[in-house]
Amino acid sequence: MRYVLILALAGFLVQPSSAQTTYAVDDTAYVKAVENAFASLKQGDCKTCLAQYQRAFAISKKSAMSTLRAAVCAYQCQQTELARIYISKATSIDFWISEDIWENRNDYPEFEILRASSLMADFQASVDKQKITEGRNPILERELKEIFRADNQPRLRLDSIGRQYGFNSPQTKSLWTEISRVDSINLSKIERILQQYGYPGKHLVGEKQNITAWLVIQHSPLAIQEKYLPMIQKAADQGELNKSSAALLVDRIRVYKGQKQLYGSQVRLGAGANDKNSFDPIEDEINVDKRRADVGLPPIKDYARQWGIEYIPPKK
Repeated sequence: MRYVLILALAGFLVQPSSAQTTYAVDDTAYVKAVENAFASLKQGDCKTCLAQYQRAFAISKKSAMSTLRAAVCAYQCQQTELARIYISKATSIDFWISEDIWENRNDYPEFEILRASSLMADFQASVDKQKITEGRNPILERELKEIFRADNQPRLRLDSIGRQYGFNSPQTKSLWTEISRVDSINLSKIERILQQYGYPGKHLVGEKQNITAWLVIQHSPLAIQEKYLPMIQKAADQGELNKSSAALLVDRIRVYKGQKQLYGSQVRLGAGANDKNSFDPIEDEINVDKRRADVGLPPIKDYARQWGIEYIPPKK
């Protein structure tokens, strides 16, 4: 049995709370007010915090992060309606950044007081309103988020255990059973979504969840992969899905059919803990990096390093 784990990493376009280094405007008075406000927030001085943010907002109202932090100060000062107003303003400034901050509990623990309050519903409603204005479907987005989580969690456990004991070890067998069960449930949900919406791409569900349908198809039987490959390729051509994702599905199908892969994305993992990983055979391998670059994939030598493979290019 072979196994390739695909990790989808989403970078945050905001600075962690421990060290804010960018500001909405390059204005000394604004920067000083924001820094004083945040220092007061960390000290639990909600009145000073709120006053300093209000001073900053008199200069600029472009920062979603500072506006959300002002909501924390207002809530701590028992000014719930003002906190609600600040939440609405933050999501209007940038709902994408606001949502990232809200969901990033590790880097932004100061928002926990709002996350645990009745204002959680206000935040979600404000974000949903902004998404709907842009033509997105927040309800579908949340469903895909849950599907992604269900797909990813057992695979992360398998990756950890497999790297320690081997991906064909007895320790991984029960996880494979769980993965098969989850994949079957997820596929049923995704096929319903595909029938109703077509491919749920970036315009409909945003930058994070546009890969979810592809991921479930990628983990499905060959017949399902081939069935939906044209839809996925069309989505990639239209910019609704990254071309690299479609390329990985092409490779997966070709390897399943005993053909050489085109992009070098498929790795055959060693059967035991001491066995070496290797690439499945690659078509026209001398030009693989050109094909990878065309779809936004890094050089194969860099990719090989992630899997502990010492890649030796073929001789020209």
